[in-house]
Amino acid sequence: MTITDNTLQLVRLENAGELHLDWQSVEEIVGAVLARVRARDAAHRIRSHVPPGLPLLRADPVLLAQLLENLLDNALKYTAGAIDLEVGTDGDAMEVRVADRGEGLRADSLAFEPFRRGDLGARRGSGLGLAVCRAIAQAHGGALAVSRRDGGGSVFSVRLPVVESPPVPEPA
Repeated sequence: MTITDNTLQLVRLENAGELHLDWQSVEEIVGAVLARVRARDAAHRIRSHVPPGLPLLRADPVLLAQLLENLLDNALKYTAGAIDLEVGTDGDAMEVRVADRGEGLRADSLAFEPFRRGDLGARRGSGLGLAVCRAIAQAHGGALAVSRRDGGGSVFSVRLPVVESPPVPEPA
């Protein structure tokens, strides 16, 4: 996305932009994103763990895919080692974690602020990616957080609410 596209999307999301919500399979969203991102990852550094049978999310699949793809692209850009993608549930929330072994951001980093690049200002970019990711998570009633990874690197955690999906009608 261009800087203009990211800026417009951030403004829309922060002003209660319209989401196209429907019941979504996280396994399918993750699979589609991994197919695109792995095509740009010649070293095959992304390791994923997505258990079967996860609950459906009421979400906008395009926005969730953008959030996940941006987190993975950032991890590929800022680390030379393996990147771990894990999805799981914790009570009434689903958590998607992207963990790398890069330089790492401080937990109090400004990276989530628009046009701020956190601690890694030497790299190219607009400084909007993580702000857009956080806005997408918040628009879905969730949150995006960063923490230091034991042994070095960062862990980006997206928590999204899991609500009971409607019953599936039985065939007649």
